[in-house]
Amino acid sequence: MQPTTLCNLDCSYCYLPDRRKQRIMYPTVAGRVRDAVAGWVDRGTVEVCWHGGEPLAAGRSVLGRLMDRFDGLDVVHSVQTNATLITPEWCEFFAERRVRVGVSVDGPPEDNGQRVDHSGRPAFDRIRHGIGRLAAVGLPVSVIAVVSDPTPERAGRLYTFVRELGAAWLGVNIEEREGVNTRRGSARCRRGTC
Repeated sequence: MQPTTLCNLDCSYCYLPDRRKQRIMYPTVAGRVRDAVAGWVDRGTVEVCWHGGEPLAAGRSVLGRLMDRFDGLDVVHSVQTNATLITPEWCEFFAERRVRVGVSVDGPPEDNGQRVDHSGRPAFDRIRHGIGRLAAVGLPVSVIAVVSDPTPERAGRLYTFVRELGAAWLGVNIEEREGVNTRRGSARCRRGTC
């Protein structure tokens, strides 16, 4: 579920059209999803994944109110975040609510060049700092990486990076054209310099 369309990053491969706009999900929408999910919990725990945009850009109070709509159901919440907005307060929020955290990072700095902010500045150090905050309080992290050059060498670097992070899980998305993303990586990356 997308609590907000806003994202503080401007990754070159992102296909979401409104990531510069703060459009917040109405609690009634979360309530309707809750009603739909209610029929599934008799078969086991249901995971509700909050993603974006950047879900943390919605703020803790908004995200908390949306999550609260699922109270009383056998639901576990997760967030898929770029980790740049993680603060001690977010770590406390995740721990109190037992939220699973997935971080979107494409590997070490040399493989993370497409993850930049709206000014074109690399996001890697901020992502790494957010992951460090999670690790410091014992919150496990999963990783999703976008890979635009699926080679054995790239796979090795990614695996080593994720292992050194201590991530619990790794998901890989091979970059492709989807939605409004009609470009194939950035011009800089196509020239092999990202």
